Amino acid sequence: MAWRRLAGQLGVTLAVALPSATAVADEIRLLSGPQQTSQHRVAGELARRITPAAGLPVTVAATAGPGDLLQQLRDDTRPSSLNLAVVQADIGQLYLNVALGGNREAAAWLAPLRVVAPLYNEELHFIVRSDSAFESLQDIRNARINVGPVAGGTAMSVATLYRLLFDAPPPAENLSRLDHEEALAKMLTDRSIDVVALLADQPAPLLANMKPEARRYVRLLKFDREHAGAAAAAMVYGISALRATSYPRLLDQDVPALAVRLYLVAHGKPEGLQAQRLRRIATALCTEVPRLRTSGHRKWHEVATGLPALAPGWHYSEVSTPDLARCLRLAENEIPDVCLPDERFLGLCGVTVIAAPVPAGAAAPR
Repeated sequence: MAWRRLAGQLGVTLAVALPSATAVADEIRLLSGPQQTSQHRVAGELARRITPAAGLPVTVAATAGPGDLLQQLRDDTRPSSLNLAVVQADIGQLYLNVALGGNREAAAWLAPLRVVAPLYNEELHFIVRSDSAFESLQDIRNARINVGPVAGGTAMSVATLYRLLFDAPPPAENLSRLDHEEALAKMLTDRSIDVVALLADQPAPLLANMKPEARRYVRLLKFDREHAGAAAAAMVYGISALRATSYPRLLDQDVPALAVRLYLVAHGKPEGLQAQRLRRIATALCTEVPRLRTSGHRKWHEVATGLPALAPGWHYSEVSTPDLARCLRLAENEIPDVCLPDERFLGLCGVTVIAAPVPAGAAAPR
């Protein structure tokens, strides 16, 4: 598939994509991350609320990660379909980088996606040995980094952040793709790994469930806000903290960190009946989020009450945003949607470009 060829330039590798769920023509699919993640649980709660509130059938489908999710969105060419997804915001910057580097196919993957609403944050954790010379994220240039499963969000985030901090992709030979637990073991035993990266909402069980003596062996790197690359990173990521209350066995005080915002996105520019459905979903989301804050997953408390500025590469849906803004009682001039010069150059602003399906075996543009 075209994604596999593109993945090499994105700085990630993708395993065999999961097959798309069989869907009837009028089904609304909501794609999420892997089944064990908060992404999938939040998507499930959202679907259960939207289905009765909007009077629409919404089916949640887990994926292996961002690459698989985007492939499934693009593979569904049914003219009457409506596909939604929970996507991490830093994918936009990653695809912009690749497209501006000469691979316009990357822009074609990004162009059909429009944000229905920003959701919640997940934090980037960088774990090192307690005796490591590294103190901050800005020290990990040329480090041997484990980025987790090949199709996971961590791999995407590390590729994006590394480019922002060091103006270069991470060396492929320095990346490993082991499960996080196995990577931690190797980092502490044969020391063939310097850093274990993890994108997860806190408290991440991997760290929260460590024994009290864990701080003798591992610690968490901070994000240095004074570093030269900090400003560029802050345009894509939110400034957050790994809280001592989340990891009392590792931390005595909060550690400055970066967070990735998750977006609810729609694929393509729905028309007719599907446009009506998307508008109903946006209105239902507006009315149901307050209820989800009281009875749903803890991450619903992080969902913005308005329409905040989006990360590079992203724009609000022309179809659903007016309805959502009315529900939120926002004026048109209160909806931030800036078109950056690079986005205008790539044709990502103003109108939604619906990319044609990529034929099997077709080479991605170089």
